[in-house]
Amino acid sequence: MKPAINILLYGIAALLLFGCDSNQYQVVTGSDGALYRFNKKTGELSMVLDDKKTVRPDKAHKGAEVLAKEDDSLEKPADWKESRYPGKNLKVRLETVWRENKLCYRFSSYPYKSLEKMFEKKKQDYVYSLMKPGFTIELVDKNGFMVKEIRINIWNMTKVPGKDKDEEELVMNSQVDCTRQSYQSIGGYTVKWLLDPDLIEDEK
Repeated sequence: MKPAINILLYGIAALLLFGCDSNQYQVVTGSDGALYRFNKKTGELSMVLDDKKTVRPDKAHKGAEVLAKEDDSLEKPADWKESRYPGKNLKVRLETVWRENKLCYRFSSYPYKSLEKMFEKKKQDYVYSLMKPGFTIELVDKNGFMVKEIRINIWNMTKVPGKDKDEEELVMNSQVDCTRQSYQSIGGYTVKWLLDPDLIEDEK
């Protein structure tokens, strides 16, 4: 098989040299396996054909390992700073992780007792029950530019026991599409409170 390949390579080289003075040029094989054209008169040596293929599996594997480690670190839950509704006894907390091009988040609002008037009105007022009060979370980069926006309807949140055993909280546990690069660029978040302040318990 190898002699046939060599014949083919020399054939190609001969075509490249067609029309040249055969006494002036000579095709030689270098120690690196490449074919060179040697000019007998000037001593010039130029590459005619390189049949080598360079494969660097070590670097490829190293890159894969680095990416795997980065993905592992992104899957560790990130707890973002607690945010408070100004003048009201209401706080929210955001936790996120990233996996498989998804931003997985857990958004909590507490204490639930501060929102009880809203849910009472929902039961009594049909029109109000059709509205979508809640929150808009804007995930931003370190310069304040928005990376991802998440809208949460408070009616879709679930009531669960809070960290304080005497209190309950509302939780939304979901995910949105997000690339690794976008997730890594997130430096903080802001909250837009789409709630009726008159139905929220005042800060004590």
